[in-house]
Formats: sequence, C-alpha cells, structure tokens
Amino acid sequence: MEEKRGLTIKDLLIRLILIIIFIFLLIWLFPMPDLKPLNNQIFIDNLTRMKDAAKSYYTIERLPKDFNTSKRMTLKEMIDKHLILGLMDSNGNYCDEDESYVQITKLENEYIIKVQLSCSDKKDYIIEHYGCYDICSNECKMLEAAASNTSYNTTKKHKTTTNSRVVTTANGGKLYEYQFVKNECTDKFDKYVCPSGTYLVGDKCIKNGSETLTKSAYKKVEDVTSTDTKDATPIVSSTDKKEPANCKVTTLTSTINASESSSVTDKVVKSTQKISADKKYTYDVKGAIGTVKKVTANYKTVQNYKIITATKVAKGYKWTYVSTLTSPQSNLAFVNDNEKLVYVDSWEELTCSTCFTTVKIYKYYRYKKEATGYDYSCPNEYTKYGTDKCRKPDGVTKTCPDGYKPDGDVCSKQDTTYSCSKYGSDYKLDSNKKTCTKTLGVTYSCPTGTKKTSDEKYCTKEIKECPSGTKEISGGKCSKPVYSCPSNTSAKSYTLSGTKCIVKSKVKVCSCPDDTVQTSDKLYCIKTNKNTTYSCKDYPGYKLDGKKCTKTTTTQKTSYYCDSDYILNGTSCTKTVNKNSTKNAEAVYKTYCEQKYKWSTSTSVQGWTFTGNKREIN
Repeated sequence: MEEKRGLTIKDLLIRLILIIIFIFLLIWLFPMPDLKPLNNQIFIDNLTRMKDAAKSYYTIERLPKDFNTSKRMTLKEMIDKHLILGLMDSNGNYCDEDESYVQITKLENEYIIKVQLSCSDKKDYIIEHYGCYDICSNECKMLEAAASNTSYNTTKKHKTTTNSRVVTTANGGKLYEYQFVKNECTDKFDKYVCPSGTYLVGDKCIKNGSETLTKSAYKKVEDVTSTDTKDATPIVSSTDKKEPANCKVTTLTSTINASESSSVTDKVVKSTQKISADKKYTYDVKGAIGTVKKVTANYKTVQNYKIITATKVAKGYKWTYVSTLTSPQSNLAFVNDNEKLVYVDSWEELTCSTCFTTVKIYKYYRYKKEATGYDYSCPNEYTKYGTDKCRKPDGVTKTCPDGYKPDGDVCSKQDTTYSCSKYGSDYKLDSNKKTCTKTLGVTYSCPTGTKKTSDEKYCTKEIKECPSGTKEISGGKCSKPVYSCPSNTSAKSYTLSGTKCIVKSKVKVCSCPDDTVQTSDKLYCIKTNKNTTYSCKDYPGYKLDGKKCTKTTTTQKTSYYCDSDYILNGTSCTKTVNKNSTKNAEAVYKTYCEQKYKWSTSTSVQGWTFTGNKREIN
C-alpha cells in the first residue's frame, strides 16, 4: 500500500491561482459603491450652514450702507463669534478657516451674498440675491407696498378716486398738482452702552468687585535651643598678681532723630488770572407742544453666558524684606515655610549711657514669602474671558429693547415728541423738562474773592501759592519743617544732618593683655597660673566649663502659615476674590431721517411743506 505524500509546489501554485481568479470575479460582480454624491451632499450642507449663519448675523444695522460696498467675514471670524462650529469635509479634515468666507454687497435695489467654502476635497462658492422681503423690517415692506400703489387715472371733466387721491376739474379749466415735502424720522437701535467702571456682555453691564476672605492661620510650635557663653571670673589668691587694666578714652558714634518744629508763613501772590464773570439770565418759559407717535424696533437676540471666576494659581514665590531686628542674642536666625530671620551684622556698643563696658549687638533681617505672580485657569467647557474670568454659552434670549413691548413681528412703544414751533424760532426746546424757553436778557457779577474789570464780562483773581520748600496747612498758611539737636555736653556732642543728629560720646574702655583675665568691673587684670580657679557666681544659672561659663536655654518658638492661595497677615490668612455685580445696559438709538415727496391737487397739506413745483394734469 502506497504512503500519501504532502502537497507539492505545483499543487500550491494551482490553488493560489484559483483563489486570485475567485477574488477578481467578486470585484467584477460586486463593484464598490460610488461615494461622490454623498461627498457632494456634505459639501452642500456645509455651504448652507455658512449661508444661514451669515443671514442671521447680517441684520439691517450690520449691512453695508453705501452702493457697491461690501462686508466680508471669514469662517474663522464666524467661529470666533460663536455663529457656527468648525466644518468637516468628507475626508474627515476641517475646512480652511481663512480661505472660506461670506461676503455681502449692496447694489442699487438689492443685496448679493457670496458664500465660498474651501476644503481638502472641494472648493466652490454660491451667490444668492436678497431683496426687501428677505432682510428688511415690516416698516420697509409697508413702504414698498405703499410705493406700488401710487398710480392713478384721471379723465377730464370727471372725478376719479384711486388710493385716496382726488382729482377735480372745473369748467374745463387747467388742473394742477402741487409738490410737497417733509422729513420722516425713525429711531433705530444702535448699540448698548455701560457706565464707566463696567464692561458690556450682551445687554448686561458687569462691574468687577472684590471681597476679602479671612481665616485663622495654622499654628506651628517648635523647641529652640540656644547656648550663651561668658568668660568665667577668676578667684584671686595671694599668689595671683593683680595689676590695673589698660584704660583709654575713645569716641563712639551713634545717630538719633532730630527734634522737629515748624515755621509758619503766608502765601505769596504769584500771578493775576483773568476769569469770566458769572452770567445770570432771565427767561420766558412756556410748555412744549407734544405729539404722540408709534415707534418700532426689531427684536434683539442676545447670546447669554455663564461667567465664573477663574482659579488663581501662584507662578512662584520670593522672599520679601519686612523689618530689621537687633538683639544681644546671637542665635535667633531661623527659616520656615513662610518666614525667615537672617543674620546680617554685629557690633559693640555701651551697655548704658554712663557705663564703661560694652555689649555685642547682632542685627537680623526678617523676610516673608510672597507669590511672584498668578496664572488663571478655567474648567472644562469654559473659555478664558478677560484676565481672571471664565465663561461658557448659556442659551440665547429674544427680547425687546428697554421701553418697548412685543407687537407682532416687531417691538413698539408710544413715543412723544415735543416742539416749540407754535411760539416762534426764538424759543428753544428742553426735551427733559418739556418746556420752550426764550432768553430775555443777561447780567454779569464777579464771584467772591475776585475784582471787577472795565469789561463787565470778566473779573480778575489773584493766584497765591506757598513759597518753595513749604507746604500748605489749614487756614491758608504755609509751613516749613525745622530740625534741631540737643545742646552739647562735656560727654556728648551733636551734629545736625538732615532729619538726624549724629552723636559722638566719649567713653572709657579698659582692656587686659592676652595672658591675663579681666575682673568683672573691667578695671584690673589678673595674671593667672595653673592653680587659678574660676567661678560663675557673677552669672546666676550658668555652669563652669574650664574658663567659661555656659547656659543652655530651650524655648518654644511659635510660627504661623497659610494655604498656598492665602497670604499670611500676623496670625490670620487672607485672600481677595472677585465679586461681580450685573445690571441692564442702556440701549442707544440713532435717529434716521429721509425726505418724502408727494403731489396733491390741494395748495396746502397739513404737516407738509410746498416745494414750489407744480405740474399740469392732462
């Protein structure tokens, strides 16, 4: 019986060729779907989103005003204004934010908007036309409708009425129409404004405030050990040799504050100033004539934001000098997390003003740790706003401007205008008081402290100032500080230097040779030997250590510290946090006026002015 052999190379090649043929048959029978229509639809949807966002943004106030002028906004600017999110193409890439844009252009009777989109898979644009019914207010639509109804028909010797116009003939004579003109003004919303010290967010005015938070500092108690060493006092025996110390008179220099007093002088006349005299007018006041009219305005859509205070984080810390400490103790230096005391210098000075001995004084600088600056961070979903605030969108509101009420598609209010035309051109309108005022005359008078001149419209005033080196005090006087030092004595002399007195004191200082010991009164030197004994009786609490007296003291040192976002102030921790207040912004309106013309068969029309033009009606 034959054994079965494994697959040969020939068998493997045949099987591979069969598999390849099978794959090609599958590709031929089931081709890949055409994704081009889907890609085109994604591009069209992105174009439409840009167009719709632009139409919502370009309200009447934001449209170009002059013929053949344009306004343009890139996709990046639209994203920054939160009008639209980033647009992604069919390849999964974001479209170019600088090459993509919308542009709106004013023509004679319409607007044209161009929307261009540039993406990695396609670049193209669309153009759309807008007329009055696309972007104008209801008032614009009504004006257009009224303009379309101005045609009329006339027939000689007949009476025809069209659109409330009456044309009349009489006895076959000529019939004329007269042209009239008047200004029609409307108030339109312009912008929101805020008082000084506040900033505008939507239609709200926000004022930055602050609040100081205080809490007790953390207390830290530590044991501090210090050792003081003094020369021991030798016990004099009959064998010790006692000799007078080497004493000499020397001069020590110190500084004290000078005594301050002041000398008082009067102001001196520096110049004479010419000022206007006070005017006093006499008036004739009448009540203004009021006319009530209906004023409309568009709804305003405001993006609301939720605003919070950003988290304050210190950038780093530095040591800041606080004060200077002097002490006879040599071991006061320390350092902790928030404070340190650093040794700086030392010197000898007299123990008292009448003593002959000196004591060593140590000088220290005290420092505290302070932040070198702060950074501010925002939580997720919030973006940085200003220096120390975060905000995120919080819905939109559609409301009427202040003083207006909803009225269908627009907002409206009853507005009263006042006029003084009834009283003549000499009367001026005061809209706030609703009065008409005519100036009858004026008189002049000089304020207190001034003098009259030959011209009644002007007065003169003397300008008085304090002399150089002095300052003004109450009562209109001038004061100059004067400094002085105490009188010299036989032991001390004083020299004035600015606001300080330099003191030179003559003192007696005694010293002994190196191989001797100075007595406690510093007046004698004892030459010691190996049998000399020493004592610490002059220094209670000290222990004898050879020729020295030492005393070790353990004290408790208390220090305080705060959390990183607080500042240490004595035993308290403080920090300042922002606290904002919000109120409604003031809506500002601009008055837009245009001249309206009409023809009438009447020779006068109430509220209109005759232009002087007339035309014959055939």
